Amino acid sequence: MKIVGSGEDYGQWPARRGGVEALPPDEQRLLWALRRLALMQPLGGARCHAVHVALQQDYGDAGQGLEHLLRCLLFGLSRFAPRRLAIGAPACPILTEDEAQLLLALRLAGGDETAAIAALVPLAGVAGAGRLVSFLATVGELVTNSHARGLSKSVQDISWRA
Repeated sequence: MKIVGSGEDYGQWPARRGGVEALPPDEQRLLWALRRLALMQPLGGARCHAVHVALQQDYGDAGQGLEHLLRCLLFGLSRFAPRRLAIGAPACPILTEDEAQLLLALRLAGGDETAAIAALVPLAGVAGAGRLVSFLATVGELVTNSHARGLSKSVQDISWRA
């Protein structure tokens, strides 16, 4: 995976899909967590204390499951991706094309699995999309269930957690 910096130079990944601040708070938090976890080595195997604490603060006990699923998702994407994916640095204010596609798949995974798989195909290929969509669906369920049970606190301001 290529980690895109917070500057204007995106090389061959022109990615002005919009600003991260326009996303709903839960998507901002999940994107921030994915970005932080993408920096960890070995990818998918290493934990990030900041992500662990932030997700647990925001989603209660479900935060541990979210962290684990996000690490699994990143590892799966790294295994199946037909090309290098552009993931922003944690504090990058711009949403990359690949991140926008991943968030679209996340939104669709809770309802229409076929559409979610189709949204994930550009990032993970046909075989990978079919295998990884269940991770996205479970992430969405954990977020929704933590809100429904009152376990989730309002998502904290993440501007200082770069």
